[in-house]
Amino acid sequence: MKWTYPVLTFLIIFIIGFGLLNLLKEDLEVAPWTEKGAMEGRMIAHTKNVTRLVAQNAADLHDYLKTAIPYTEAQVSPQAPTEQNWEDFVRKSLKVSDQPKHVLILPGGEKEALEWALPAVYYAFYYGSPVLFVHNGQLDAGEAAPFRGIKAFLVGPEKLIPASVEDNFERSERVAGRNLADHAVQLAEMRDEQSEFGWGRTHYRNTGYFHYVVTTPHDALLGLAALPYAVSNNGSLLYASDEGGIPAELDRYAWSQRADWFVSPSEGPFRHFWVVSPLVSYAAQSRLDFSVEKAEYPSMGPVALGYMEALAIMLIVLGIASALFVMIHGTYTLHMVHMPIKIAWAMSSLLLPILGPTLYLNAYRRPAYRDEEGRWHWLRPQNIQSAAATAMGFGYGAPLMIAVGFVFVWFGFPIFFPEWIEGPFFWLGAGMPIMMIAMYVLSVLIVWPMVQYPMKRMMMDMPKEKLVKMAFLTTAISMLAVSLGMMSTTWWTLMYHLPMMPKEDDILWFGVLWLAAFAGFLVAWPLNWLMIRSHLKPGNV
Repeated sequence: MKWTYPVLTFLIIFIIGFGLLNLLKEDLEVAPWTEKGAMEGRMIAHTKNVTRLVAQNAADLHDYLKTAIPYTEAQVSPQAPTEQNWEDFVRKSLKVSDQPKHVLILPGGEKEALEWALPAVYYAFYYGSPVLFVHNGQLDAGEAAPFRGIKAFLVGPEKLIPASVEDNFERSERVAGRNLADHAVQLAEMRDEQSEFGWGRTHYRNTGYFHYVVTTPHDALLGLAALPYAVSNNGSLLYASDEGGIPAELDRYAWSQRADWFVSPSEGPFRHFWVVSPLVSYAAQSRLDFSVEKAEYPSMGPVALGYMEALAIMLIVLGIASALFVMIHGTYTLHMVHMPIKIAWAMSSLLLPILGPTLYLNAYRRPAYRDEEGRWHWLRPQNIQSAAATAMGFGYGAPLMIAVGFVFVWFGFPIFFPEWIEGPFFWLGAGMPIMMIAMYVLSVLIVWPMVQYPMKRMMMDMPKEKLVKMAFLTTAISMLAVSLGMMSTTWWTLMYHLPMMPKEDDILWFGVLWLAAFAGFLVAWPLNWLMIRSHLKPGNV
């Protein structure tokens, strides 16, 4: 039965190799839509991340949103905003918190004041921030007195809110961008945790379904009329340019908000823009849409490689190098070792980077002798004997379990929930537990007749029936130990340390099983020590 070893080895390497090559292919093909002409159609026609609200004036938009957004807490002043009454509109719209931790100092008066104040008004409406207006460089001291003990945020440039206003408060901070687009982005990104001011929507945030209302400075009144979005959709305000394009500040920020997905684009979080200015061009709208289009994980540039992915790549690359070293070294220096044993050490080293070659070298850099039947034996200490015995079973069993698991996830594994599976045994119908059990059972049934029985027949002088039973017993027990280590580590990693369940074309799927196999070997090692002591396994070949 010498043919069984190379056949099984070929099947394992073929399946795992196919999976890794498919993974590489999938990672390289991250933008199939970038063929000539496809991008143009996508940019013009595909704007699912942007909603354009068509309104002739602020009054029309105000009337529409009163009926379109039914949430009571999102209702604003019953009177539509105008350039003359916008401050009164803001005051009547706000529902100020009973215990505010900050106060917003906003410029008041002409349209320029509204443009600078509007991004902060959105947060004030969302949070319930008290708002005070500065007119002609002056702040009413009586209005400011109740808020002297909390932090004041001076929102706007010094020409609209002089530095002298800070004297009314014990703590203050100015928030003002270089221009209106930069100003709006600053308010979207900043966050003062102590005083609870600011949206805190930076590219570091990996949670949250953020919405943004986009207008132009010229159409600031339309942006104010869309204020209900600050509550109904947690919308913060951003500025496009009056020419209809996207300023550099907004462009940089919009692209920083792009999220990525592991398994499916249906995963969150998502971003959405509400365009309320007719001046914003359709080209700008399309660019905003594309900037937050969900991207495949590998296409995210320098942020694509997390520490788990890096560890997975290191394990796999080092494992391949370790396996090649052991196979080449054994072929040219250990002619007396049978090929199935060399393959077992090489396959073990594939899943045990560095550790596998180290144990291999320790196992064969020992005094050796030949018995009466010409078989070679090495004089090893008990722990190295148990490591060698573990490698004999692990080298075929663990890679086979990975190959079987890959076949299952490639073709799909059914979820099975009949009526009799209830209560504490519901997990018997779930896909992952069934797949783990099937991986173990199938691997035992394959390794037992194709590897362990022929290997024991080659190494041990026993009756055939006894060898068959011993091979099955040792295979089942040893691989059970490996499975307990592998499956426990796999479950723990997938359920508690990965945000989404990886599929067979994700590096993390292979990486998790590589790491789990390492844990499985460590669990099986001491068990094989006991089997050597009981003469169930040889550890000196």
